[in-house]
Amino acid sequence: MEVICMHRFDHVNSFYQFTEVLENMKWRIEKQLLKDRVELYRKNELFQQLRASFVSKKLTIWPLKEEEVITWMDTLLIMRRMVNLLFKKGIHGEKFKILMEYPLVFGNHMRTDYLVVYDRLIIVIEFGMFNQDEKRSEERYTKKLQDSITHRQVLANMINPSVIVVNYVLVYRPEYDRIYKRIYEENIEYNNREIYMLSQFITHHIKLQDEMLAMKQLELIQNYT
Repeated sequence: MEVICMHRFDHVNSFYQFTEVLENMKWRIEKQLLKDRVELYRKNELFQQLRASFVSKKLTIWPLKEEEVITWMDTLLIMRRMVNLLFKKGIHGEKFKILMEYPLVFGNHMRTDYLVVYDRLIIVIEFGMFNQDEKRSEERYTKKLQDSITHRQVLANMINPSVIVVNYVLVYRPEYDRIYKRIYEENIEYNNREIYMLSQFITHHIKLQDEMLAMKQLELIQNYT
């Protein structure tokens, strides 16, 4: 039976190929308001593709806010950077799957931003962006963390307890001001650090899963001989 979500990528290669268009169009995480970015990019091919996919899947009873499409493009770019780091760590097996905009069954129409699925592991990833000061960023993180914990709990309540469900929140910063043609180098560095931490988190949990492989367990008990 097919798992319902906006997009499902059955290995990191397919995700990397899907998001290559962002590199080709030189997509930037802009400082401008989402509603203004919608007006500018509404006719963009990827924008229209994501919007059409979401609407056709009928993932929610609520009308789609086009500002969400812009955030999808931003977070796809961030996830692409993260996947690139996983490539470098040697994690690119077919067991690694990414689900985008997954509606939680019995979750009162809530959706997760992304699910990373590997063997008997599910990682719930939630994103948020802030344009304000550090205090506001802490509030933003706390709100997203609450959402992430709730999503994890709803999901964990419905699946076999042998499947591990963990959650992660990444709050990112704008990297470019389109009006003043300014690149925010400090924000790019900040985002890259946060993306690196996410890749480390995923790598850690994948290694924990791999430790449970039968052959790996046989290798481990050799330490006692």
